[in-house]
Amino acid sequence: MADDVAITGIGCVTPYGRGYQLFCEGVATGRDVIGPISRFDATPYLSNAAGEVPGGFVEEFLTPRLRKRTDRFTHLALLAAHDALVDAGLEVDTNVDGDRVGLSIGNALGGWEFAERELRALWTQGPREVSPYQATAWFPTAAQGNVTIQNAIRGPSRTFTLDRASSAYALIDAIRLLRHGHADAVLAGGTEAPISPYGWLCLQTSGLVARRPTDSDDSVAYHPYDHRHSGSVFGEGAGFLVLERGEFAHSRGAVILGWLSGWGRSTDGYMPYYTVEPSGEIYARAIADALHRAGAGIDSLGVVYSHGSGLPIEDVTELRALSIALGNGAEQVPITVPKPLFGHLLGAAFVLDVILALQSLRTRFVPPVAHFEQPAPGLPPSVSLARLGSSMRAGCTAALVTARGTGGTNAAVVISV
Repeated sequence: MADDVAITGIGCVTPYGRGYQLFCEGVATGRDVIGPISRFDATPYLSNAAGEVPGGFVEEFLTPRLRKRTDRFTHLALLAAHDALVDAGLEVDTNVDGDRVGLSIGNALGGWEFAERELRALWTQGPREVSPYQATAWFPTAAQGNVTIQNAIRGPSRTFTLDRASSAYALIDAIRLLRHGHADAVLAGGTEAPISPYGWLCLQTSGLVARRPTDSDDSVAYHPYDHRHSGSVFGEGAGFLVLERGEFAHSRGAVILGWLSGWGRSTDGYMPYYTVEPSGEIYARAIADALHRAGAGIDSLGVVYSHGSGLPIEDVTELRALSIALGNGAEQVPITVPKPLFGHLLGAAFVLDVILALQSLRTRFVPPVAHFEQPAPGLPPSVSLARLGSSMRAGCTAALVTARGTGGTNAAVVISV
């Protein structure tokens, strides 16, 4: 069973700042931290708003030498990973053998801020001016390599690049590593730093970005499930969980924050590539598998943290999938999407939703769907979107988190306490 996978540590760096308590408090109070992009002139782009991590503390954490040879997505990962290990009280080669610690990271875009700077030097100043670290700093596995080196992690180590479902697959990989005895602990999560001219252009041409509203108020351009939905507003950040075999966590006296008790995956395999299977049935299969593995039904399910991209076709099909998977009583479980407050963090989005879902199970608080006003046409009536004042039903011990990537890569995980 997958319910022997314990969550013992949390670390995150988000547009709210450093730390998961600050992150959870920001969402609980409904504080919107989306704002104009400050790191480059985004005026010509479809959207010039993003969730930016505040400056200062990331730079202070890293040595100048490490900053010079790595990209921002690696910087964010190193800080969040460090904080997760500290939170878990897990000291590699002290209370756990580094050979028995794994790493699983999700990332979508890699290190384009670094790459753009060096490629600009190549074309304007010549090859001798390009950093010798260019070949390694931009690559999506750069964060993986640096986190393992900095933390003496010598067990199984992987990077998953599956668009917005990247950290979902990273967590599922971690669950399987632990269940099959390949590690005693796994540091699992995701990192993303897409706020650079080319990275931002890639998002724009992907068709995922919300249209800039006519009143230029970009802070409210991200409207999942709402009649105004047109896509996502993106952001940067990183989040990691320390996951352990339950037996190992108990043996070292770790504080167990919750459990990853079920998971499911599916792939639409639907054409054309840049859309999703319209019925939601294949997505529903991943959700149903996660619930089945966790042994979780409507009576125990307290909240769903859905992907909520804000793309009309994805919004409609996601709620169809949830309606199919949850069946009778689906309207009893509140579905929420807090991402519009801080931005969709691509490869780091799913793990941050898991952190929020765990907080909901611990506090019984369900944040409302952010920036929601009126349901979009075509949404199934048999689901319940969380509004202000929504709460978890008494006796519920599980939460469902869903994710999907472009072209129909679907994933779901159940968290329990």
